[in-house]
Amino acid sequence: MNPDADAALHAIFEVNRLLRDAGERVSAAASQTHSRRMVLQAGDRATVPDIARQLGLQRQSVQRVADELVADGLARYEDNPRHQRSRLLVTTAAGKSALAAIQSAHRAWVAEVVATVGELDWERLNGDLGRIAQAVGHHARQPG
Repeated sequence: MNPDADAALHAIFEVNRLLRDAGERVSAAASQTHSRRMVLQAGDRATVPDIARQLGLQRQSVQRVADELVADGLARYEDNPRHQRSRLLVTTAAGKSALAAIQSAHRAWVAEVVATVGELDWERLNGDLGRIAQAVGHHARQPG
């Protein structure tokens, strides 16, 4: 085992946990949760199964969140001309306003992180993390 690789992967797990926590705080700027933000952001004129696939989540959990967004007036369902039983989730003006508030808070948060981290080759980091994600995804699909 490569101990540096192991330590780096554990650091990525920790960063992921912290990013999820930050996502909750950023989404709270519009009185939303991170889950609601993700579905709202992914869902403009998409079906619930499509959103679930895009986010890598179970359809039932996305359906529950989508129904909450509709009940709260942040989204609505529309008929899907390509599929009678799978309606489209459409973001309403209130939903777009919530997303705008979240995106504003997100931009400010990113600026704070960049200022705190200091000098870093973000483009290289993005590429390296992409390669790691591909490798982890590949091995996650392999039989144990």
